[in-house]
Amino acid sequence: MTRENFYEPFITKLREWVVYQENCPKNDYCTHVEEHDEFRAANDRDCILTGGDLFADTIFSLWLPLRHTIARLNSKEEINAVGNIRSKYVFCRDLLRGDNLMRLLPEDNSVVRELRELFVLGLKRCNVMLLPLRNLNSKRGMSPYYDYMPRFLYELFPGGDFEYAFETEEELLSWIKTEKLQMFFEGEIRRENIIDLSGSGDIKVSLAPDGDEAQQRMLHNYYKILQLRDMYY
Repeated sequence: MTRENFYEPFITKLREWVVYQENCPKNDYCTHVEEHDEFRAANDRDCILTGGDLFADTIFSLWLPLRHTIARLNSKEEINAVGNIRSKYVFCRDLLRGDNLMRLLPEDNSVVRELRELFVLGLKRCNVMLLPLRNLNSKRGMSPYYDYMPRFLYELFPGGDFEYAFETEEELLSWIKTEKLQMFFEGEIRRENIIDLSGSGDIKVSLAPDGDEAQQRMLHNYYKILQLRDMYY
Protein backbone atom coordinates (compact mmCIF):
# COMPACT_ATOMS: atom_id res chain seq x y z
CA MET A 1 0.00 0.00 0.00
CA THR A 2 1.37 3.41 -0.95
CA ARG A 3 1.51 6.27 1.53
CA GLU A 4 -1.18 8.08 -0.46
CA ASN A 5 -3.51 5.10 -0.20
CA PHE A 6 -2.84 4.68 3.50
CA TYR A 7 -3.83 8.23 4.38
CA GLU A 8 -6.72 8.54 1.89
CA PRO A 9 -9.51 7.67 4.41
CA PHE A 10 -8.18 10.27 6.86
CA ILE A 11 -7.83 12.92 4.17
CA THR A 12 -11.31 12.24 2.79
CA LYS A 13 -12.97 12.76 6.16
CA LEU A 14 -10.84 15.74 7.15
CA ARG A 15 -11.71 17.48 3.90
CA GLU A 16 -15.39 16.74 4.44
CA TRP A 17 -15.35 18.35 7.88
CA VAL A 18 -13.51 21.41 6.60
CA VAL A 19 -15.61 21.91 3.47
CA TYR A 20 -18.86 21.45 5.40
CA GLN A 21 -17.86 24.02 8.01
CA GLU A 22 -16.69 26.52 5.40
CA ASN A 23 -19.86 26.29 3.31
CA CYS A 24 -22.70 25.65 5.77
CA PRO A 25 -25.21 28.45 6.45
CA LYS A 26 -23.89 30.87 9.04
CA ASN A 27 -27.24 32.37 10.00
CA ASP A 28 -29.37 31.29 12.95
CA TYR A 29 -30.92 27.84 12.58
CA CYS A 30 -34.20 28.66 14.33
CA THR A 31 -35.02 31.45 11.87
CA HIS A 32 -33.63 29.69 8.77
CA VAL A 33 -34.61 26.07 9.37
CA GLU A 34 -35.30 25.16 5.75
CA GLU A 35 -31.97 26.55 4.51
CA HIS A 36 -29.99 24.65 7.14
CA ASP A 37 -31.91 21.42 6.61
CA GLU A 38 -31.53 21.56 2.84
CA PHE A 39 -27.80 22.09 3.15
CA ARG A 40 -27.37 19.23 5.59
CA ALA A 41 -29.50 16.83 3.55
CA ALA A 42 -27.36 17.52 0.48
CA ASN A 43 -23.92 17.74 2.11
CA ASP A 44 -23.77 15.67 5.30
CA ARG A 45 -22.42 12.15 4.63
CA ASP A 46 -24.95 10.59 7.03
CA CYS A 47 -27.84 12.14 5.12
CA ILE A 48 -26.35 11.40 1.70
CA LEU A 49 -25.92 7.72 2.58
CA THR A 50 -29.58 7.51 3.64
CA GLY A 51 -31.13 9.35 0.71
CA GLY A 52 -31.21 12.75 2.40
CA ASP A 53 -32.85 11.55 5.62
CA LEU A 54 -32.45 14.22 8.32
CA PHE A 55 -32.92 11.62 11.05
CA ALA A 56 -29.57 10.09 10.05
CA ASP A 57 -26.70 10.25 12.53
CA THR A 58 -23.19 8.85 12.82
CA ILE A 59 -22.83 5.85 15.11
CA PHE A 60 -19.14 6.34 15.88
CA SER A 61 -18.00 9.92 15.56
CA LEU A 62 -14.61 9.65 13.83
CA TRP A 63 -13.42 12.94 15.28
CA LEU A 64 -13.18 11.61 18.84
CA PRO A 65 -11.07 8.50 18.01
CA LEU A 66 -8.89 10.70 15.81
CA ARG A 67 -8.42 13.34 18.49
CA HIS A 68 -7.79 10.84 21.29
CA THR A 69 -5.33 8.80 19.23
CA ILE A 70 -3.34 11.90 18.34
CA ALA A 71 -3.33 12.92 22.00
CA ARG A 72 -2.10 9.45 23.05
CA LEU A 73 0.72 9.27 20.53
CA ASN A 74 2.08 12.81 20.63
CA SER A 75 3.27 15.35 23.16
CA LYS A 76 1.38 18.60 23.73
CA GLU A 77 4.25 20.45 22.10
CA GLU A 78 4.04 18.31 18.96
CA ILE A 79 0.28 18.78 18.76
CA ASN A 80 0.38 22.51 19.40
CA ALA A 81 2.96 22.87 16.64
CA VAL A 82 0.21 21.75 14.24
CA GLY A 83 -2.72 23.64 15.74
CA ASN A 84 -5.38 23.88 18.43
CA ILE A 85 -6.78 20.37 18.86
CA ARG A 86 -9.64 21.76 20.95
CA SER A 87 -11.02 23.46 17.83
CA LYS A 88 -12.19 20.74 15.45
CA TYR A 89 -12.49 22.77 12.26
CA VAL A 90 -9.22 24.66 12.72
CA PHE A 91 -7.27 21.54 13.66
CA CYS A 92 -8.66 19.49 10.77
CA ARG A 93 -7.72 22.26 8.37
CA ASP A 94 -4.21 22.40 9.83
CA LEU A 95 -3.79 18.62 9.73
CA LEU A 96 -4.24 18.73 5.96
CA ARG A 97 -1.29 21.06 5.55
CA GLY A 98 2.15 19.79 4.66
CA ASP A 99 3.14 16.57 6.40
CA ASN A 100 1.24 17.28 9.62
CA LEU A 101 -1.02 14.25 9.29
CA MET A 102 1.89 11.91 8.63
CA ARG A 103 3.89 13.26 11.57
CA LEU A 104 1.10 12.96 14.12
CA LEU A 105 -0.22 9.65 12.74
CA PRO A 106 2.78 7.63 11.53
CA GLU A 107 1.69 4.78 9.28
CA ASP A 108 4.01 2.24 10.94
CA ASN A 109 2.22 2.63 14.29
CA SER A 110 -0.19 -0.21 15.13
CA VAL A 111 -2.70 2.13 16.79
CA VAL A 112 -2.74 4.34 13.69
CA ARG A 113 -3.29 1.30 11.48
CA GLU A 114 -6.26 0.31 13.64
CA LEU A 115 -7.59 3.86 13.43
CA ARG A 116 -7.29 3.75 9.64
CA GLU A 117 -9.36 0.56 9.47
CA LEU A 118 -12.02 2.27 11.56
CA PHE A 119 -12.03 5.26 9.19
CA VAL A 120 -12.46 2.98 6.16
CA LEU A 121 -15.67 1.50 7.56
CA GLY A 122 -16.60 4.73 9.30
CA LEU A 123 -17.17 6.39 5.94
CA LYS A 124 -19.75 3.78 4.92
CA ARG A 125 -23.47 3.25 5.55
CA CYS A 126 -22.67 0.82 8.37
CA ASN A 127 -21.66 3.81 10.49
CA VAL A 128 -25.04 5.50 10.16
CA MET A 129 -28.31 4.96 12.02
CA LEU A 130 -31.70 6.64 11.84
CA LEU A 131 -32.61 8.25 15.14
CA PRO A 132 -36.11 7.99 16.65
CA LEU A 133 -36.09 11.77 17.24
CA ARG A 134 -34.05 14.37 15.35
CA ASN A 135 -33.13 16.40 18.43
CA LEU A 136 -31.14 13.47 19.77
CA ASN A 137 -28.56 14.24 17.10
CA SER A 138 -27.27 17.25 19.02
CA LYS A 139 -28.18 16.11 22.52
CA ARG A 140 -26.17 12.88 22.39
CA GLY A 141 -23.06 14.86 21.48
CA MET A 142 -23.22 17.03 24.57
CA SER A 143 -21.67 16.45 27.98
CA PRO A 144 -21.75 13.90 29.56
CA TYR A 145 -22.69 11.67 26.58
CA TYR A 146 -20.02 12.76 24.07
CA ASP A 147 -21.49 10.70 21.20
CA TYR A 148 -20.41 7.50 22.95
CA MET A 149 -22.76 4.84 21.66
CA PRO A 150 -22.91 2.57 24.76
CA ARG A 151 -23.82 5.62 26.87
CA PHE A 152 -26.43 6.69 24.32
CA LEU A 153 -28.05 3.25 24.34
CA TYR A 154 -27.96 3.18 28.14
CA GLU A 155 -29.85 6.48 28.31
CA LEU A 156 -32.56 5.23 25.91
CA PHE A 157 -33.69 2.50 28.30
CA PRO A 158 -36.32 3.19 30.99
CA GLY A 159 -34.81 5.41 33.65
CA GLY A 160 -32.34 6.99 31.23
CA ASP A 161 -32.08 10.60 30.16
CA PHE A 162 -33.43 9.82 26.68
CA GLU A 163 -36.17 7.36 27.61
CA TYR A 164 -38.73 9.87 26.28
CA ALA A 165 -37.74 8.85 22.73
CA PHE A 166 -39.95 5.75 23.02
CA GLU A 167 -43.33 5.23 24.61
CA THR A 168 -42.51 1.67 25.65
CA GLU A 169 -39.43 -0.50 26.05
CA GLU A 170 -40.84 -2.75 23.34
CA GLU A 171 -40.62 0.16 20.91
CA LEU A 172 -36.99 0.70 21.91
CA LEU A 173 -36.15 -2.97 21.34
CA SER A 174 -37.86 -2.85 17.95
CA TRP A 175 -35.83 0.23 16.95
CA ILE A 176 -32.58 -1.43 18.03
CA LYS A 177 -33.33 -4.43 15.85
CA THR A 178 -34.50 -2.32 12.90
CA GLU A 179 -31.35 -0.20 13.02
CA LYS A 180 -29.13 -3.29 13.37
CA LEU A 181 -27.68 -2.27 16.72
CA GLN A 182 -28.01 -5.62 18.47
CA MET A 183 -24.24 -6.18 18.25
CA PHE A 184 -23.79 -3.56 20.97
CA PHE A 185 -25.19 -6.13 23.40
CA GLU A 186 -23.70 -9.31 24.77
CA GLY A 187 -26.59 -11.73 24.63
CA GLU A 188 -30.14 -10.50 25.15
CA ILE A 189 -30.88 -6.86 24.32
CA ARG A 190 -30.99 -5.49 27.84
CA ARG A 191 -29.50 -2.42 29.48
CA GLU A 192 -27.14 -4.48 31.63
CA ASN A 193 -25.83 -6.31 28.56
CA ILE A 194 -24.46 -3.26 26.73
CA ILE A 195 -20.84 -3.97 25.80
CA ASP A 196 -18.07 -1.92 27.40
CA LEU A 197 -16.37 -0.86 24.14
CA SER A 198 -13.85 1.51 25.71
CA GLY A 199 -12.64 -1.06 28.23
CA SER A 200 -13.01 1.50 31.00
CA GLY A 201 -15.10 -0.78 33.20
CA ASP A 202 -18.02 1.65 32.98
CA ILE A 203 -20.23 1.85 29.90
CA LYS A 204 -20.81 5.53 30.65
CA VAL A 205 -17.11 6.31 30.15
CA SER A 206 -15.93 6.74 26.56
CA LEU A 207 -12.18 6.99 27.20
CA ALA A 208 -10.01 3.89 27.06
CA PRO A 209 -7.67 3.23 30.00
CA ASP A 210 -4.14 4.62 29.80
CA GLY A 211 -1.75 3.18 27.28
CA ASP A 212 -1.52 2.66 23.54
CA GLU A 213 -2.69 -0.96 23.74
CA ALA A 214 -5.92 0.04 25.48
CA GLN A 215 -6.59 2.66 22.80
CA GLN A 216 -5.95 0.09 20.08
CA ARG A 217 -8.34 -2.39 21.70
CA MET A 218 -11.09 0.22 21.85
CA LEU A 219 -10.60 1.15 18.19
CA HIS A 220 -10.74 -2.53 17.28
CA ASN A 221 -13.97 -2.94 19.26
CA TYR A 222 -15.46 -0.06 17.27
CA TYR A 223 -14.27 -1.66 14.04
CA LYS A 224 -15.81 -5.03 14.91
CA ILE A 225 -19.19 -3.39 15.51
CA LEU A 226 -19.12 -1.70 12.10
CA GLN A 227 -17.87 -4.86 10.45
CA LEU A 228 -20.92 -6.72 11.73
CA ARG A 229 -23.28 -3.93 10.66
CA ASP A 230 -21.65 -3.73 7.25
CA MET A 231 -23.05 -7.15 6.41
CA TYR A 232 -26.56 -5.67 6.43
CA TYR A 233 -25.85 -2.86 3.92
